[in-house]
Amino acid sequence: MESYYNCLSVKADNFLWLLQDKALEITGEAIEEIEQGFIVRTEADIKPIKLQLIAYAKELETIMSDSINLEFSEETLKNQDWIASYRKSITPIECGKYYIHPSWFEGKKNKINVIIDPALAFGSGHHESTFGCLEALENLEHTFQEIELRNKEKENSKNWSNALKDKTILDVGCGSGILSICAKKNGAKVWACDTDELAIEATKDNMVKNNVLLDKVFLGSLHTIPTQKGKFDIILANILTDVIVALPLESYVKQKGYLILSGILEQYIPKVLNKFKNFKIVSQKINNEWATLVLQNKG
Repeated sequence: MESYYNCLSVKADNFLWLLQDKALEITGEAIEEIEQGFIVRTEADIKPIKLQLIAYAKELETIMSDSINLEFSEETLKNQDWIASYRKSITPIECGKYYIHPSWFEGKKNKINVIIDPALAFGSGHHESTFGCLEALENLEHTFQEIELRNKEKENSKNWSNALKDKTILDVGCGSGILSICAKKNGAKVWACDTDELAIEATKDNMVKNNVLLDKVFLGSLHTIPTQKGKFDIILANILTDVIVALPLESYVKQKGYLILSGILEQYIPKVLNKFKNFKIVSQKINNEWATLVLQNKG
């Protein structure tokens, strides 16, 4: 270990979570979240990191048609156990029945425990879009349970592990695998994909940590599974608005099936709804300007 390390503080007024993901991809280092920004600590030269973040911010501005103001500060400090300090800064979160926690925290009784280490990949559950998807998924589970109760005329067993039994789910842009793993722990058949190799690796690592086996994890997107059109009960897509609009998600969901869409800034809701104008709006929730939409295929 070197005696000193470099510290790059980054602040942004827009698309902070995407910039954090990019920093993780570039460095592979632990990143500490701070108010309106994050800190990268590394023994490597931070100049290339800074230049890549600037270039990525410009790409995002073009894609999202919105501006990003970046602020950087740099310093060289004596090395210390900053990984331990970072771990202390990460806290578990609860979202309904789910308890999302890093591996250095104990699980919680009477909750579905999901281990995700935020330093290793994107999608720890802390971001509003991920949280919104988890809420939407749980609400759909309740819907399926109510339908089953009506059909079978029996009392609700409240068996969380089977809430999504016999349902097929596709997680597009799976990131850390958090949504896929939550769905699998509820009995679903789950496919997960991402165009980022690091995300696929992270999802597979988190499968092991959570002692679950997803049915299929693959590098790529919808174009790699043309035979699965119309096969999924639920499609999860927590990705950029322009990607949601560009992908033929409607072709892969069953009749009467559902789309859970997030990663959508409030101002882009009309753009998404216009794409899926033949779908029924089941719910629309906004959390800190991030929208989560649940849409149903009318068939």
